[in-house]
Amino acid sequence: MDSNENEIRSEINNRKLARAYVALAYARDVASSYIAETPAHAQLHPLLTVLDITNGLLEELLEHSMPPNLPAESESEACSDLVM
Repeated sequence: MDSNENEIRSEINNRKLARAYVALAYARDVASSYIAETPAHAQLHPLLTVLDITNGLLEELLEHSMPPNLPAESESEACSDLVM
Protein backbone atom coordinates (compact mmCIF):
# COMPACT_ATOMS: atom_id res chain seq x y z
CA MET A 1 0.00 0.00 0.00
CA ASP A 2 1.52 3.35 -0.98
CA SER A 3 1.50 6.51 1.11
CA ASN A 4 -1.32 8.07 -0.92
CA GLU A 5 -3.60 5.11 -0.12
CA ASN A 6 -2.63 5.39 3.55
CA GLU A 7 -3.51 9.08 3.56
CA ILE A 8 -6.89 8.39 1.95
CA ARG A 9 -7.67 5.62 4.46
CA SER A 10 -6.59 7.87 7.31
CA GLU A 11 -8.86 10.68 6.10
CA ILE A 12 -11.79 8.28 5.76
CA ASN A 13 -11.18 6.96 9.27
CA ASN A 14 -10.97 10.51 10.64
CA ARG A 15 -14.30 11.37 9.05
CA LYS A 16 -15.86 8.21 10.51
CA LEU A 17 -14.53 9.16 13.94
CA ALA A 18 -15.94 12.66 13.54
CA ARG A 19 -19.35 11.26 12.56
CA ALA A 20 -19.30 8.91 15.54
CA TYR A 21 -18.45 11.85 17.80
CA VAL A 22 -21.36 13.89 16.47
CA ALA A 23 -23.76 10.91 16.74
CA LEU A 24 -22.66 10.31 20.31
CA ALA A 25 -23.17 13.97 21.23
CA TYR A 26 -26.66 13.81 19.73
CA ALA A 27 -27.45 10.59 21.62
CA ARG A 28 -26.31 12.23 24.84
CA ASP A 29 -28.54 15.26 24.23
CA VAL A 30 -31.54 13.03 23.49
CA ALA A 31 -30.91 10.91 26.59
CA SER A 32 -30.45 14.00 28.73
CA SER A 33 -33.74 15.48 27.49
CA TYR A 34 -35.51 12.17 28.06
CA ILE A 35 -34.23 12.00 31.64
CA ALA A 36 -35.14 15.63 32.32
CA GLU A 37 -38.71 15.16 31.04
CA THR A 38 -39.77 12.62 33.64
CA PRO A 39 -38.37 12.21 37.15
CA ALA A 40 -38.99 8.46 36.87
CA HIS A 41 -36.22 8.32 34.28
CA ALA A 42 -33.64 9.59 36.78
CA GLN A 43 -32.36 6.04 37.12
CA LEU A 44 -30.82 6.51 33.67
CA HIS A 45 -28.20 9.01 34.94
CA PRO A 46 -25.48 6.33 34.77
CA LEU A 47 -26.18 6.20 31.03
CA LEU A 48 -25.25 9.89 30.77
CA THR A 49 -22.05 9.17 32.67
CA VAL A 50 -21.12 6.41 30.24
CA LEU A 51 -21.92 8.65 27.27
CA ASP A 52 -19.75 11.41 28.74
CA ILE A 53 -16.83 9.03 29.26
CA THR A 54 -17.19 7.66 25.73
CA ASN A 55 -17.39 11.20 24.40
CA GLY A 56 -14.12 12.07 26.12
CA LEU A 57 -12.38 9.01 24.69
CA LEU A 58 -13.62 9.73 21.17
CA GLU A 59 -12.57 13.35 21.49
CA GLU A 60 -9.08 12.25 22.51
CA LEU A 61 -8.88 9.89 19.52
CA LEU A 62 -9.97 12.67 17.18
CA GLU A 63 -7.41 15.08 18.57
CA HIS A 64 -4.61 12.55 18.07
CA SER A 65 -5.74 11.39 14.64
CA MET A 66 -6.12 14.79 13.00
CA PRO A 67 -3.03 16.13 11.29
CA PRO A 68 -1.45 19.17 12.96
CA ASN A 69 -1.79 22.62 11.45
CA LEU A 70 -4.98 22.02 9.55
CA PRO A 71 -5.96 24.94 7.32
CA ALA A 72 -8.72 27.05 8.81
CA GLU A 73 -12.17 26.23 7.49
CA SER A 74 -15.38 28.04 7.99
CA GLU A 75 -17.80 26.29 10.32
CA SER A 76 -20.24 25.54 7.50
CA GLU A 77 -17.51 23.89 5.43
CA ALA A 78 -16.41 21.74 8.37
CA CYS A 79 -19.99 20.68 9.13
CA SER A 80 -20.79 19.86 5.52
CA ASP A 81 -18.00 17.27 5.57
CA LEU A 82 -19.78 15.42 8.38
CA VAL A 83 -23.09 14.99 6.57
CA MET A 84 -23.78 11.33 5.90
